[in-house]
Amino acid sequence: MLRFFRINDPYRLVFIFLILIVVRITQSFFIDGQFVMELKWLLLGEWLDKGFKMYREAYDYTGPLAAMIYKCMDFLFGRSPFAHHVVSSLVIIFQAALFNSILLKNKAFDENNYLPGFFYVIVILSIPDFMSLSPQLMSMTFILKALSSVLRRIDNQATDELFLNSGLFVGTAAMIYLPASIFFFVFLVSLIVFSSAITRRLLLYFFGFTLVIGLCAVYFLWRGDMYYFLEFFFKQGLLLEGEQLLSPWEIIMVSGFLIGAFIIAIFKAISASRLTNFQQRLQQVIWFMFLGGIGCFFMANKKTGLELLYMTPLLAYFLTHYFMLIRRRIAKAIMPAIVVFGMIGFNIFSYGNFLEPLIVPEVVTDQKNVMVLNENFGYYLEKESGSPCFSKPICMQAFEGLDYYESSAGIYKLIEKSTPDLIIDEIGIAESLFFRFPLLEEQYKKRNSNSYVRINN
Repeated sequence: MLRFFRINDPYRLVFIFLILIVVRITQSFFIDGQFVMELKWLLLGEWLDKGFKMYREAYDYTGPLAAMIYKCMDFLFGRSPFAHHVVSSLVIIFQAALFNSILLKNKAFDENNYLPGFFYVIVILSIPDFMSLSPQLMSMTFILKALSSVLRRIDNQATDELFLNSGLFVGTAAMIYLPASIFFFVFLVSLIVFSSAITRRLLLYFFGFTLVIGLCAVYFLWRGDMYYFLEFFFKQGLLLEGEQLLSPWEIIMVSGFLIGAFIIAIFKAISASRLTNFQQRLQQVIWFMFLGGIGCFFMANKKTGLELLYMTPLLAYFLTHYFMLIRRRIAKAIMPAIVVFGMIGFNIFSYGNFLEPLIVPEVVTDQKNVMVLNENFGYYLEKESGSPCFSKPICMQAFEGLDYYESSAGIYKLIEKSTPDLIIDEIGIAESLFFRFPLLEEQYKKRNSNSYVRINN
């Protein structure tokens, strides 16, 4: 089975891509409903494409570059999950090709083949909600680009460009998904420990990292939204208490077969492989990336299992080692099928048994334009996005600004611009809102304890 990918032929990537498409189509039949985070990113893109400003008028901690991508996706394709899935498929196959190329160029194995790219895709296929165009997935592209530059430096290719590029790539990843900034320290330690980097070049690495962040900050400063950028993206993005959409036990259950295959592979690879000095350094850098992935999980505001994406390089690396070291004919024939079909099959099984907390429950209402003052996306499954609230804690903090003239004026303009037919107040601030704006109160009448309907004049 794996012999086909043990040939050093770039066209093997075409077949890897076909495998990705077939599994995606197959798994789509087992998904009943929309995933919470995927719907959130679709709604965020739709809201921003209506002309609302990120952070000032969209209360969320999503990275500015990710928000820009979602806005562009909505502009080009509308609120289309299919378009997100197509783009994420292209991102995954690009990452697989990039990861495979990195290992080939750095002679990570004794033979050149496309098993790393194949296992990279297989591992991602076994991660819950892998079809989403998530910030984690997009940021992983730039983490791999940074890895390529760092390994070139460790291989004694000493140019200033490598340090600057590494910082730029990690900075870009951080502006897509803030917890990915932990890889700045992962690669900094790698450069210090495994190479004789001088201070000037390490400062170039730091400059590249801060340059991307600085450019984003300048944009928000120019727009007059620096406070919201710092408060909602940086402060809340780092300090907001994490929410467990999937508990640690559920994440272990969902990825159980993947963990089992990894444990088998790592013991076999460590006990049987003989590595050159550079191969050992490469392996240690990938181990550091694994620790960075664990750090991302603990820093994440929503723990859904998507942080497992950052552990994909290590898993693909050791699975490749394992299958290249197998010598027994029976094991060569049976083990690949058990591992590959086991990981994919177990993930399909998990969609119907473990992933219910990730599915958005639909809430039915007759009004077309609804504004929900809470992080409740069920109202928008069949409707356009009508609320700035994409994170409940940030939403509550934003509405605390009703006590201040500038903030309250912005909130009033936001509601007037959105013109909702129905306001559903799930965080208990509507009374304060109407008290502050009597003209707004005149436009709505109370329907029940927490909803207000626009009066048709």
